[in-house]
Amino acid sequence: MKHRVCCVGRPGGWAKEAGEEFAKRIGRFGALECVFVKEGAAAEKEMIEQGKGWWSICMDPSGEALSTEGWRKEWEKLERAGRTKLVWLIGGADGHSKEMQASCDSIRSMGPQTLSHDLAWVVLLEQIYRLESWRAGHPYHRA
Repeated sequence: MKHRVCCVGRPGGWAKEAGEEFAKRIGRFGALECVFVKEGAAAEKEMIEQGKGWWSICMDPSGEALSTEGWRKEWEKLERAGRTKLVWLIGGADGHSKEMQASCDSIRSMGPQTLSHDLAWVVLLEQIYRLESWRAGHPYHRA
């Protein structure tokens, strides 16, 4: 799978370090690109542009939360349908507008809690790594 993670704001400090580590690990199993957009009126438009031609997944607390097994099954279904390019959209402090959500192919959640976009970015990268390593037969997913 190819992954593009589009996030409002640029993570710094510990989050940048952790995210870069997971990005490096993901690179062993598939392609990953991280795109950071500036918070503001044009952020959602830029995120929609980043998703053109990709299966777009809006990360939002109102979305469906899946278990790791649920994500794996969903990815397999997407792959069978020929959808191997996934773009993950992480909003800023106010989340995503209803219009943004409507423009996406699916809306998913990391759970009901509120996460900073830095933490959401790291958690999402860890889950992408967990799933890609599982699909490759690597034991990390059992850690």
